[in-house]
Amino acid sequence: MEEHDNMDYFYQQVLQKDVTRRLQVGQDLIEYLNDPQRSPDVEQDKPRLDKTVDELTGWVNSSNFKVALLGIDICGAFVDRLGDRFKGYLGTVLPALVDRLGDAKDQVRENSQALILRCMEQTASPMYVWERLIPGFKHKNFRSREGICLCLSTTLSTYGAQPLSLSKLVPHLCTLTGDQN
Repeated sequence: MEEHDNMDYFYQQVLQKDVTRRLQVGQDLIEYLNDPQRSPDVEQDKPRLDKTVDELTGWVNSSNFKVALLGIDICGAFVDRLGDRFKGYLGTVLPALVDRLGDAKDQVRENSQALILRCMEQTASPMYVWERLIPGFKHKNFRSREGICLCLSTTLSTYGAQPLSLSKLVPHLCTLTGDQN
């Protein structure tokens, strides 16, 4: 990937629909993001960065679990790299991660939850993230609803109730107590 070290190349790779190709370049993309020396231009072109993150949600939502895991990892690399500047992408990325909380594969569910929690740590306040997770309480997939509850429980044990406006979240939990799942 050396000769193509720039965000344009990165974006072109993210556009790949071919599973084999995605699996080949995914790890490269993570290494590229993790090395600021190699990727000084990540934030130079905001529209391109927006499109790249948009396209990455397609990876996260891939029916191929290896691609989904890579998509989650690449998003994680963006979170590490951009920190609070990733905040603007939470509205795009979190719904995809909530969908993955309902995945049939444990690893996909666990990695999605881990990344949601990392977003609270590195990009925005827990409540800011939670305001974008609330729709997950009504998710059509019961596993996703369950995943949201697990996320809440982990958030509470990590941050306590202080940073969360529980009054905003409790009504949604009450709805779930009637959930047959």
